[in-house]
Amino acid sequence: MVAVGMETGLALPQGPSAAVAPADARLVTPALAAWVGAAVAVRWSLPDAALVLAAAAVLTVPAGLLTRARRRHRRAPGSGSVAAPSSMDDGGDGDSHGYGDHDGFLPAAARVALTAVVFLAAGVLAGGLAARPGNRGPLADLVRRGVSVSARAVVTDDPRPAATATPRVGPPTATATTFVVPVRLERVTAGSVVVRLRASAILLGRGVGWSGLLPSQHLDVAGRLAAPRAGDTVAAVVLAIRAPRLRGDPDAVQRFAGRLRVGLREAAAGLPEPRRGLLPALVVGDVSGLDGDLRADFRRAGMSHLTAVSGGNVAIVTAAALVVAARARRGLRGRAVVGVAALVGFVVLARPSASVLRAAVMGLIGLAAFAAGRPRAVLPALAASVTVLVLARPALAVSVGFALSVQATAGMIVFAPAWHTALARRLPDRLAEVLAVAAAAQLACTPLLAWIGGGLSLVAIGANVLAVVAVPVATVLGVLVLVVAAVSPPLARMLAHVADLPCWWLVTVAHRCAHLPAATVGWPAGVLGAGAAAFAALVAVAVLRRRWGRRVAAAAVVGLLLARCAVVERFASWPPAGWRLVACDVGQGDALVLSAGPGSAVLVDAGPDPDLLARCLDELGVRRLPVIVLSHLHADHVDGLPGVLGRLPVGEVLVGPLREPAGQWRSVRRWADRARVPLRTITAGSRGQVGAVCWTVLAPQIILHGTDSDPNNDSVVLSARVGPVTILLTGDVEATAQRLSLGRPQDRAGLRADVLKVPHHGSANQDPGFLAASGARFALISVGTGNDYGHPAASTLRALRRAGMAVARTDRDGALAVVAPRSPAGAGRPGESGQPGRPGESGESGQSGEGCPRPGVDPSARLSVSDRDEISVVRRRAGEGS
Repeated sequence: MVAVGMETGLALPQGPSAAVAPADARLVTPALAAWVGAAVAVRWSLPDAALVLAAAAVLTVPAGLLTRARRRHRRAPGSGSVAAPSSMDDGGDGDSHGYGDHDGFLPAAARVALTAVVFLAAGVLAGGLAARPGNRGPLADLVRRGVSVSARAVVTDDPRPAATATPRVGPPTATATTFVVPVRLERVTAGSVVVRLRASAILLGRGVGWSGLLPSQHLDVAGRLAAPRAGDTVAAVVLAIRAPRLRGDPDAVQRFAGRLRVGLREAAAGLPEPRRGLLPALVVGDVSGLDGDLRADFRRAGMSHLTAVSGGNVAIVTAAALVVAARARRGLRGRAVVGVAALVGFVVLARPSASVLRAAVMGLIGLAAFAAGRPRAVLPALAASVTVLVLARPALAVSVGFALSVQATAGMIVFAPAWHTALARRLPDRLAEVLAVAAAAQLACTPLLAWIGGGLSLVAIGANVLAVVAVPVATVLGVLVLVVAAVSPPLARMLAHVADLPCWWLVTVAHRCAHLPAATVGWPAGVLGAGAAAFAALVAVAVLRRRWGRRVAAAAVVGLLLARCAVVERFASWPPAGWRLVACDVGQGDALVLSAGPGSAVLVDAGPDPDLLARCLDELGVRRLPVIVLSHLHADHVDGLPGVLGRLPVGEVLVGPLREPAGQWRSVRRWADRARVPLRTITAGSRGQVGAVCWTVLAPQIILHGTDSDPNNDSVVLSARVGPVTILLTGDVEATAQRLSLGRPQDRAGLRADVLKVPHHGSANQDPGFLAASGARFALISVGTGNDYGHPAASTLRALRRAGMAVARTDRDGALAVVAPRSPAGAGRPGESGQPGRPGESGESGQSGEGCPRPGVDPSARLSVSDRDEISVVRRRAGEGS
């Protein structure tokens, strides 16, 4: 029988008539209170007075209640028995699943409120103490000054390239050649100042010496201190200036775990692409070899939780160990010991991520109950694990992965049993169980997924139902491969080919589901989207509880499908007629599509998400890309290339002269070589044309070194002409490079445009004179919802508005389309017929673009005032023009 999501350890009631016991929710209140308190304290810097008050509440409220209980005990007549049982007892006339009125000791509401206050204060205290080293004290002072230091640290997690690391870690300039290494600082020395402490931090190191570090490794490192990003949970970021100096070896356990992980990776290396990277990701969370396209397919299909170790993996491994122990005829306690050993070993092997920790603590509680011969109470176990974890590791309180894990598990506990019972009346029991689990988990996670953004998957439930048959098999076989690899690598490679069969099934399901029509639907991100999704989920649960509600729901689904068809027909004009440029909504990055003719376009930058970029091009009807221009090599401008190369015919990729970051350049070359697409360097003065698109490279005039960010300041700046519209495409140039572009009158004239693509996602590092020099009517900002950089900056928005520009931004408006009417016939503008350019005729393959007007030189390059008035920007999310 399938356990609830293979994570909770709760067996669903069997058969259509099975009773569903109410969940014991008494521990939910303290868990939520502790979670909220820790999150507030970690996210915002609280004064010491708040921590003192929290400590006072933690100490005094329980003491007061104990004193009150003792006084009532002394007043109670009879044999001295306590007059009122504890609020956590199951006896008396109260509700055994709530806070019943136990003989009037305290009203139920007062008990709940006091419990919440105590655990809220405990969460505030734990979170405040954890965040304190980064908020005040000697380390915080050194971080604010950005001084150079030597530090002694202990590695706490595996290094990972910054391009695949969580975007909340490290400064915005981190790149793929930079390794992100979570550490615990033990000593920091700055000149004569020596600070001894225990504070979490991030090391950012380039080059060799970083990728092979293991948890528990002690090291010395020299570098400069920097502040973590807003809302981060580490005390400092150390920008290392050289490779670390190792102090001894990692402990024996981590060395052994590291060898096992490497053995699994090597055994899977012989599998076909893209499955060779899936087995390590599925078993131990090693995503270093996971293919970008496959990652995008899993995300679009709602299966991305399978590409990282989750509570399901913990449950599968622990359950397999229990089965083996039972076959060996171990008693309850013996089986529990085996289960604990397997659980702890797997956590060490897979690393203690948020969902793994949650499942591990729940598993330990369940195994303790199992050993004692008591029934498992799953909701209390979940609540207890949340309480323990947010108090022990307050950073988890603001972890999205932890929140998704808890929400999914809670949904399976609360909703799945009843839904399984209802579905089992009409469906086979096993199918009903799997459907109930998948639907419950998806429903519970929907509000948070909406808040994150990127749309909601319509195929997630079906995809996970199809995947459930393969996940346990692949996980168990993968663990066998891992163990066997330590003693016999050839045998491990043979077993890996056996494990490849369920991996093939998972890849097939993800790919087919991800590419179904309307696999995902657009949904507002942020608080509004989360609130709307939560309200819809609550209404759905309430309605589906009634028989008439299910009929209404069925009718509503039909109606919504018909309405969606109508909406698709109504908005079939997206992209709107006459679009010349679309800024795709790809999150925190750039991807701009310039229309060269039917089915043909020029792509400028390929921002971070391959899936979102591929979807944007599909919606625009782009079937070929004669040219891709990369303004610079940062991940938020190039990491979407795998979503294009190999999927669409691409003529060539144009890059600027700077080859930094080196690691990202190697990735671009690898992707291009794999797709057999040539790379060509462009410099200032280069010109080209594809159909209706003409461009001239304005910058970089010289290669800048030693700036705050050389790749940003050396971005390729283009003046592009798309039919009648002139666009200034600026990459991520910052104020240093912007001022150079204002140096000569002819350079300033070349900046003139109708539309400005605002540099660097609207960061504060701008020269207002550069922004105003474009004379643009519209400013487009490609920026991600809720990004941690503060983009776009208020100062930049003010400068744009002072320059008379209407501002549109992808984080609020979705994709942005610049629309203009056709040019008058005979205007002599190349490519205006809308047909794509042909090699040798319109410069499709990077020809000189002699038919294009020169920016700032040819007077026909500018439109008349009346022509400019007909240019508009259509915001997709708002469905309006400006």
